[in-house]
Amino acid sequence: MNNFFLGCAAVLAFASSAAAQDIMAIYDARLDPHDLVNSSGQPLGSVCAAVQQDRANYHRFKNRGQVDDSDPIFADKTMRARIAGNCVIKPGHEHLHTAVFSGIGYGIIVRVEVLNDAGTLKVRVSERAG
Repeated sequence: MNNFFLGCAAVLAFASSAAAQDIMAIYDARLDPHDLVNSSGQPLGSVCAAVQQDRANYHRFKNRGQVDDSDPIFADKTMRARIAGNCVIKPGHEHLHTAVFSGIGYGIIVRVEVLNDAGTLKVRVSERAG
């Protein structure tokens, strides 16, 4: 009986921590060659940096691809600057770095989830299915 109550407590603790991550936005973006270099033309080294540049291209420079969705957060450059330091590749999508920077495919489409994790911005990136 005690194991049952301990199990229930663990489930409730996990559920409350998961609920603490409020989804602020979910959008898709194609990481095209112009998203893989910064505004000065220097190559970027991470998928998260490319996502940040994609948002600068979208909001600041109005350089938008057909697949690039809008988002309600990153029009503000201060918020865009927070992407790289608060960004992770979702588990199971570790291949993204190779896929994005290998030059094999043209413009990998990513799904970006923007979360409020107890007051902290979190950005999770995965390859969009389909």
